[in-house]
Amino acid sequence: MKNARGGRPSLTRVWVLAAALLAPAMLAMAQTRAAELASQKKPDFPEALATGLQQGNVLLIGRIDKSGKLQDLRAVASTLPDFVAPALAAARVWTFKPAIRDGKPIDVAANIGMRFRLTSKDRGQIARSILGDLSVSPADGAGKPTAPEGFPMRRGADKMLLVESSLDISPLPKARQVAIKVDAVSPAGRPVKVFETALAVKPGSQILKFSFAAPIGADWQDGVWRLRFAADGVDAGGGQIWLAGDPTKFDFASALRQLKL
Repeated sequence: MKNARGGRPSLTRVWVLAAALLAPAMLAMAQTRAAELASQKKPDFPEALATGLQQGNVLLIGRIDKSGKLQDLRAVASTLPDFVAPALAAARVWTFKPAIRDGKPIDVAANIGMRFRLTSKDRGQIARSILGDLSVSPADGAGKPTAPEGFPMRRGADKMLLVESSLDISPLPKARQVAIKVDAVSPAGRPVKVFETALAVKPGSQILKFSFAAPIGADWQDGVWRLRFAADGVDAGGGQIWLAGDPTKFDFASALRQLKL
């Protein structure tokens, strides 16, 4: 290609042209973000439970769609059954800024912990140990996140899953240990142990925070996997992860609706 004077374009001009052509693609790749909560309604506290000074948690799973709405919500655990209906009713009106991957909105998995507390300053006693928060992200072989929370995991590309969680517990005056076990349960119902340890709890603690990274098996099947937590051998709730060789071609919405709890 010759310039107006009959010579060849300078290297500087060629580089500027190349940069201009690459800029839109690079910008799209940079536009990847997690779903962001835009509006939130607190759940109504059941009057009978408030009168009885009973508190607890509900764990919900669902998906945040491309418009930022929660869909296909289901409860996977609760300290008391009467907390489930108000938790679902509140979550259904939450709104989000949708998750973005490479500049385009995508569906992502939603793991929601909803607490029912009688005061804002004191978590108080709860019926049993149960998760209060759960975040799951795809990760590389070193356990560093490769995408934001809730993004589908790419089997073969994302080597690990990164879990960050908090367990709500009743405070005791003495130090103790809590045995934690976490299973990933396949869409077909096959459990795979991904984490097991004993964690120290300080006197008076009401929250036990912990995180871990676990390998994604090469033989793990595509679909919605459940995460199932146990504390001292007792069910402590859980959440979900999405996994596929090519997440852009997998129907996670249908898989979530068909998931057996």
